[in-house]
Amino acid sequence: MAEKDTPIRMYMDDPTIVWRKGKPDYSKADQLYLQGRTKFHAPDSVEKTVSDFVKTFEMEVRHKLRLEDFHTITPDFKMNVNGGRYFNVQEILARGSYNVFLSNTPLYDADKESNASSDQLFSGAFTEGFGWEVLEVINGPPKLVFTWRHWTRMTGPFRDHQPTGERLELFGSAMANMTTDNRLSCVNLFFDPSTMLTKLQGHCPILNN
Repeated sequence: MAEKDTPIRMYMDDPTIVWRKGKPDYSKADQLYLQGRTKFHAPDSVEKTVSDFVKTFEMEVRHKLRLEDFHTITPDFKMNVNGGRYFNVQEILARGSYNVFLSNTPLYDADKESNASSDQLFSGAFTEGFGWEVLEVINGPPKLVFTWRHWTRMTGPFRDHQPTGERLELFGSAMANMTTDNRLSCVNLFFDPSTMLTKLQGHCPILNN
């Protein structure tokens, strides 16, 4: 696997950064990405640029504590999922990315989970990491539109449900506004998490309600 294909996450080496739980190690996630990707974007392609930028954004939102350490978003950044309400950056940092991404689904009650508990819940179920790839960039910045794929295996327990080793996938799209200095000001995500959550919970929600 060529070194040039390894995801590049920027803005991680400043020694003054305050990390939530220490500087993150993405070696497992990168290995999963390189082994499981379906697209092989050229190093100078817009897809590769968007992929590295989104992975940097995810790293900052999930692992950095101070807004002054962020380089991928504006101070007034906001995000919504599947047409739900917008969350500002302070809310995202307080609630955690899992609780924001799954805030608009009946199969997961984000209001009952903290940032720490949600991270422990999903990280414990996905011990090999979570692969993510850009499928296609439909429109480039400043009005960015792209499709994406997310995948992993259930290698750890999820609540009372034991690991199955099953492969789980999500497919979605995103629309984002970017500033002239390459910062996100607004992101709208669209995806259906129900298939993944149903498999994690080990039941069919229609039959159990």
